[in-house]
Amino acid sequence: MAGGTELEALRKVHDAGGDVGAQAVARKMRVDPNYARLVLNSLARADYIDLLASGKYRITIKGKQELKGKGMTETKD
Repeated sequence: MAGGTELEALRKVHDAGGDVGAQAVARKMRVDPNYARLVLNSLARADYIDLLASGKYRITIKGKQELKGKGMTETKD
């Protein structure tokens, strides 16, 4: 995992509790939607989140484990 911005985006996807769009993540992070998409696509390439056919994102087991390892969530998955 790289920097804090990716961790923040990963946390926002996790906190959404399901499928979430880049616009919603951008609003929560207070960044430009294009930047949010760039960060989210980077996370998807690293398998921390899945990019769904609907264009939304969903956290993966690997993503949950990353957050748990950083002490950022109590997820048991």
